Amino acid sequence: MTKRLTGIISALLIMCLFVVPLSPVSAAEGVTPRYNNVATVTANMGISDSGKMTINYKYTGSSSVTTKAVITTYIEKKFLGLFWRRVDIGTTDDQWVDTIYDYMYVGTRNHQLSSSGTYRVTIIYKIYGSGGAADEIECQMTDSY
Repeated sequence: MTKRLTGIISALLIMCLFVVPLSPVSAAEGVTPRYNNVATVTANMGISDSGKMTINYKYTGSSSVTTKAVITTYIEKKFLGLFWRRVDIGTTDDQWVDTIYDYMYVGTRNHQLSSSGTYRVTIIYKIYGSGGAADEIECQMTDSY
């Protein structure tokens, strides 16, 4: 009798595992990421009709927690309709690396593009502080002109 009861309970538990959905909850369902050292990070990018790209940066942390941010930015251009290639911006590794020793920052960077096409900007914020491990947040934006 004990073996039969154990078998029935095991079968029921296995069936329950298949019934419960195991999909992750997305941010669209109201989950907001929590960070160790920063409260908010935003970025946006636009390209004018003349090909001038403007990139805007902003992060806000806490004066008692956030100590430093390293912001890495690079531009890529789409070619052959499928691939991305870094744009020569005249710096080492064709990227800008900005280090800010403050708990908040608002900044802008401009770059004149040499030809029309579809461009993608990748911004990686790495924000340090006493709240724990550094937060690494990546933002990507695409635009064409």
